[in-house]
Amino acid sequence: MLSPRASRLRDWALFAAAASVPAICVGVLGLRAVSNEADGARREVALGLAAASDRLSRAIDQETDRAAAALAALPIDAGPPEAAAAALAGIAPPFAAPVLLAPDRSVLLPPQAAPPPAPEPAGCAALARAAAAPDAQARAGARRDFLARCAEARSPAGRWLWPVLALDAAADGAVDQGAVAAWLEAHAAGLSEAERKATAIEVDAALSGEPRGRARAALAAPRPERDALVAELRRGGLDAALRAPPDARGLASFRAGASAGTLRALPDGRSAGFVIHAGSLAGWLRGDARPLPPDVRADVRADVVAGADVAGRSPAGPELGGAPAALLPIAPGLAVRLSPADPAAVERHAARGKRLLVGVGAAATALALGLAALLFARMRAARRSSELRTDFVAAVSHELRTPIASVRMLAELLEEGRLAPEEHREVFDALGREARRLGDTVERLLGFSRMMAGRAAAERAPARVAEAVAASIDTFEERNPEMPRVARDLDPAAEASIDAGQIQLAVDNLLANALKYAPLAAPYRVRVARERGGVAIAVEDRGPGVARRDQRRIFEPFERADDRLSRAVSGSGIGLSLVRHVARAHGGTARVYSEPGRGAAFTLWIPGPPGPEGPKEQTP
Repeated sequence: MLSPRASRLRDWALFAAAASVPAICVGVLGLRAVSNEADGARREVALGLAAASDRLSRAIDQETDRAAAALAALPIDAGPPEAAAAALAGIAPPFAAPVLLAPDRSVLLPPQAAPPPAPEPAGCAALARAAAAPDAQARAGARRDFLARCAEARSPAGRWLWPVLALDAAADGAVDQGAVAAWLEAHAAGLSEAERKATAIEVDAALSGEPRGRARAALAAPRPERDALVAELRRGGLDAALRAPPDARGLASFRAGASAGTLRALPDGRSAGFVIHAGSLAGWLRGDARPLPPDVRADVRADVVAGADVAGRSPAGPELGGAPAALLPIAPGLAVRLSPADPAAVERHAARGKRLLVGVGAAATALALGLAALLFARMRAARRSSELRTDFVAAVSHELRTPIASVRMLAELLEEGRLAPEEHREVFDALGREARRLGDTVERLLGFSRMMAGRAAAERAPARVAEAVAASIDTFEERNPEMPRVARDLDPAAEASIDAGQIQLAVDNLLANALKYAPLAAPYRVRVARERGGVAIAVEDRGPGVARRDQRRIFEPFERADDRLSRAVSGSGIGLSLVRHVARAHGGTARVYSEPGRGAAFTLWIPGPPGPEGPKEQTP
């Protein structure tokens, strides 16, 4: 069996659970809606990128086909490279560089801005092989000679050899680090991307201080477009182009490494055409002529799509970096990555939606909980009121049944003649007491009913308060002769405009209340004193007292202190409510001062005598 407190906590817990479930469901559905909206926005962005990729692919294909057709029909004779350059510049696509190759495969167009590098001295290949010999002394001598003579040496695959041996020697302290940084500053433009990456790793391990900073800056500087194009052609694009069989128009198309293009063999052994590489493609995409909307960002990516299906040019790309993106392959090692110009826009929109949902959800949840709490409190109040009324009916029935049973029993004794003549007086006195008790109970109930309905009026007149209080004390002592006499502290000069009958009713209820709840705390003390411009009537006992949480509630109709003592004592729960009604009818207040275990003092305060305007005869 749960205690009242545990029962209340259980009811509140059930209420909170029942009220929270709809709010949680609405919150979950709202989050799903926001998530679906964000997913929809991402899909919309992805579809937009796919459409932009298709548009860009069609533009590249159309321009490439147009340029190839123009190249096939272009009359190029064996004149100087400047004439071929002018002719090729007019037909090359905007994203490709015009190319003219000499019979020995050297690049004539684009022209070389700087003088060609010094020829490689003879014997450098043998020195390079000797630098890798097993004998340490021979290896050191060959490395020293190679670094002194072969600054322009390359491997058969076209890789620069000098920085590899120089960085190794710099790590051992055999070469000045400044000389290594100076070589990189002079030759970094001719290094391929793979050579740059490998050299940057070796620089971090072999150099330090200022030489390391100079070397890093040189390797990070962008390569000239011609150097980048030559490097790509040397990396495999040129061989692929020259090996490709010409079509019916005499054109050879190729896609190799990070380049793609079309070449036409000329009668004098030269080759003319155009090549798409990272530099030419990036320059076109940075310009205003690109066929892309302004909210799409295009980046050239090299060495990221090796093995891709270049022929199909599938625009569907992965979500790189958490944002939707589309990759458009141009060559096995070259692609264009399309992404939103503002990648965080979708996430900001989703975060804004979530914040709005949280705010609205919190407000709606608080409102729902507030309304549910109000309804729950009213439901509990109605249930409490029903329980109190049921208890009131039971208590009143008990109070009426006791005197009625006594009167009935005494009347039956008299009716049946079972009493001796000398006992009649005692029975008559008992009948009178029970009848008065019954009448007092009925009168109290009627008075309470009139006060609750607002029909009771105080017939007030100036009077000495002590006289009305003394009359109530006398009545209490007469009804309870076995109790000790009440201690009286009555100020005979205390006057107020009162209804003496109602004041006596209030004091009667306070003394009866003390007798019910503190029967062993007698003698009781009744005090009448002038206080705060009025008169205070106090009934004090030394009983168990009233808990602080119950001190305001016990003045409500049908309310009683919620403890075992109150439940063990019969009562209707209207006595203190009558006291408060009497106080209010006189324009005053009723209160209790108490500490558990140290008794209680119930005080009725009423204002003093009225001013010159005269007393108010009727105060509801």
